[in-house]
Amino acid sequence: MQSSQTKERLRRDMARRIAEIWPGESQGPLRPPDFPKAGQAAERLRRQAAYRAARVIAFQPDPALLQARINALMDGKTIIAATPGLKQGLVRISPDMIPVAARSRELTGHAMIKSGRQLRFPAANLGRVDMVVGACLAFDQKGRILGDGRGLLDLFHAILRHLGLKDSAPVAVLAADEQEMDDIPQEPWDLAANLVLTPLQGRRLEQERPKAGLVALPPELAALPVVRAVLMRKDQSRG
Repeated sequence: MQSSQTKERLRRDMARRIAEIWPGESQGPLRPPDFPKAGQAAERLRRQAAYRAARVIAFQPDPALLQARINALMDGKTIIAATPGLKQGLVRISPDMIPVAARSRELTGHAMIKSGRQLRFPAANLGRVDMVVGACLAFDQKGRILGDGRGLLDLFHAILRHLGLKDSAPVAVLAADEQEMDDIPQEPWDLAANLVLTPLQGRRLEQERPKAGLVALPPELAALPVVRAVLMRKDQSRG
């Protein structure tokens, strides 16, 4: 309980910081900011050995990751994209699916649902995924992440693990330098980053993976169709 209260306080602190630094990002619900130099953080990701070796990269749909998604297709990689709120599950996008001139438009959150091929579980096969890339409200020096409270990056990663993602697959988070905080509490189900990439710095960290997976999810997450379908697929494989 104390950890949850601390996180809520940190979210309020970050909301004030975002409103001061990027006023346009303070409208509507609190979300990871689409910071002005996100493209520079995306270029820093591009220089990482793990990124260069990856053939398939899983991305959250946040606006701050748009340039990173564009880069991935430009670099010949396949994308596994979470749809907004994971409400329509996961989408696979390969470089041949979207013309170069249309990528800045069709690699945005809701547009990706039509641009790619929706993975319809339990029948769909995820296949390999080599890296996961997400956004956050804040990060600290240990790679601990503060999300917006919806738990979507944790859930995205848990779904991928349930479908075969290896614990060795790195998790990268792109953020602005202004999003760094001194100390973010971590609970057993919280995901931490192996790579934290900002316009000015890159950090590599060793992390243990959460053990909870898709067990005992909050009701609003457990009710998502993609969660039910993925769990059904696992049950069928056991049968």
